[in-house]
Amino acid sequence: MPPFGYPKQRKQHKLVRILKNRTYTILLVSAALVMTYFLFSTKGFVSRIRINADLEEKRERVVELNRDMQNLTRERDRLREDKKAIEHVARETHGMIKPGEIVYRIVPEKPRKEK
Repeated sequence: MPPFGYPKQRKQHKLVRILKNRTYTILLVSAALVMTYFLFSTKGFVSRIRINADLEEKRERVVELNRDMQNLTRERDRLREDKKAIEHVARETHGMIKPGEIVYRIVPEKPRKEK
């Protein structure tokens, strides 16, 4: 007797035995198709993960915008009540000065071109 036995007596790999059986093959292919559908369809797991990541980004953006809104509300209230704050903003953003003040502007020197 040969070391591996005759071809009919030789043990086959489990996958080969399953694929030779038509029923198991159909079930295996069907299961693979269903799994692929659930993974990659518009309502699948991959899509769900993307949507959750997008939702988390939107929540972070909402928190950031709420923080900005609180800062702007504080600044608005400060500008409504504090005359010094109004003066500071007027001087910084609009370049306004009080009567009798002299404004000195320091202009940086332009670099000379060498010949």
